[in-house]
Amino acid sequence: MEQKTTSVWKSSLMSGVYLGIALILVSVVFYVTGNTFAKPAQWVGYAVMVAGIVLAQIGYKKVLGGTMTYGQALGVGVITMLFASIISSIYTYLLFEVIDPSLQEQMRLFTEEQIIKQGNVPEEQMEVAVNMAAKFQTPIMMLVMGIFGGTFIGLIISLITSIFTKKNPTEDVVE
Repeated sequence: MEQKTTSVWKSSLMSGVYLGIALILVSVVFYVTGNTFAKPAQWVGYAVMVAGIVLAQIGYKKVLGGTMTYGQALGVGVITMLFASIISSIYTYLLFEVIDPSLQEQMRLFTEEQIIKQGNVPEEQMEVAVNMAAKFQTPIMMLVMGIFGGTFIGLIISLITSIFTKKNPTEDVVE
């Protein structure tokens, strides 16, 4: 069986756009319900990422004619998540900078609450910890970290899902 060749970038772009839109929709739902920083929002986001990467890998395998190596599956998963991260990070930037700038203060308060709940930070270091976290919670930093962090998470997810979505081409042995 001859293996078809197609651009992994082209295939991943469309999958990444769909995944990015899905991640934005999840974020909008949690924002509208007032649960922007809730743990379930993170878990639902991770589930959507896993599903999006698996669907991208399966779709690329179909384009290749039903076979795909582990490396190809890994590549399509990471590149898909790169495009999805770019799209969802731009949305996050717009949300925190344009749509609702008060979210920055809400995030700072949420971070402070989480540090207090942990209870392992002395009172005198509390302000330092909150200020340090605030430096990384600016919209531009969230944009940059969202792209790199999302791509890294895509790598981790793809390392695992590629095991299950790959199908190595078989060599026809003629004796």
